[in-house]
Amino acid sequence: MAKGLFTQGMCVLLREPVSIGELEERLAAFELVGRHESIEDDDAPETLVLKYREDVGGHLLVTPCRSPWPDDMGDPDESPERFVAWSLGQFGPLAFPGCLQRASEQSWGWEGGADVVPLHTAHIRLLISYVLGMEEVDGEDDDEDIPLVPDEYDAMGEMQFITRAVTALLELPQAICYFNPGGEVLRDQTGLRQGLNYAWNHELPALDMWTNVRIFKADEEWSLMDTVGNGQLDLPDMEAIYRADQFEPADVERFLRNASLYMLTSEEEVEEGDTADGPGEISWLAMECAEALSDPPRPTIRWAPQNGTDPPAELLVRGDAPEEMDEDDFDEDFLDEDDDVDF
Repeated sequence: MAKGLFTQGMCVLLREPVSIGELEERLAAFELVGRHESIEDDDAPETLVLKYREDVGGHLLVTPCRSPWPDDMGDPDESPERFVAWSLGQFGPLAFPGCLQRASEQSWGWEGGADVVPLHTAHIRLLISYVLGMEEVDGEDDDEDIPLVPDEYDAMGEMQFITRAVTALLELPQAICYFNPGGEVLRDQTGLRQGLNYAWNHELPALDMWTNVRIFKADEEWSLMDTVGNGQLDLPDMEAIYRADQFEPADVERFLRNASLYMLTSEEEVEEGDTADGPGEISWLAMECAEALSDPPRPTIRWAPQNGTDPPAELLVRGDAPEEMDEDDFDEDFLDEDDDVDF
């Protein structure tokens, strides 16, 4: 799901349910606007509505849920209510079925993540909206169209604000860990605090606390590494395809993180045919892709090393993006025309 009724979403996994009063106590540093009662969801009967960017009708919605995280996101026939909730972004605007399972399988930043996920029995959902909060709390009935995203939209500011609320909720004795559905990230309280402190001290965005880097084995020789969650900051995710025996995963991960940081902080965009110095001290070629090679569906910039190797055809499939390349012309089509990007 794209950003719409909700623009950001995060989650806290719990050992047991918490009351709305406990949430209000932990979030005392935030300004409470009101409570919203749900007449349709017995698992999440109440939501706290907190002030965020009042000038543009923004609110942070915090909902304690008495059931585990709904990782299947529902089914149109078997669980239509849950499916509709997912389609409206109520589990986070970028959440996609299986996100918690993938996060636990690829929890490289917190090795204990996979072990604790099965222990959760309830969760807290946090969402930012510029529409629902205003209508539900203020009682406005305006026939005029309300923009889903304000003109002066600040994705980074949203991420920092909602993360503050998450850190407060992790103080709950029932809290197990932080889960970011759109970035497929798991962190315990200590890991999140350390990551945020590192970013603060080095004046960097906390990308590794908001987005994940994953690795997949494409075949016996080739690997795929990708980021997931850059869409929270309105950026494409990064992919790298490479022969596993030629590059160290840590070097490829660093390259993808640097590429993401470059796109976030630079006015320049990475485009089709650009190259950048990467792992192996060689040039890597950028391909604009409409579809990623792995879930969740999303646009990406896919990088491949320019060292004479030919990626398998299935790693060059990229949806409706610019014209597909095949193995034979992979090293020839763009190499003489590209712009060099310096991360």
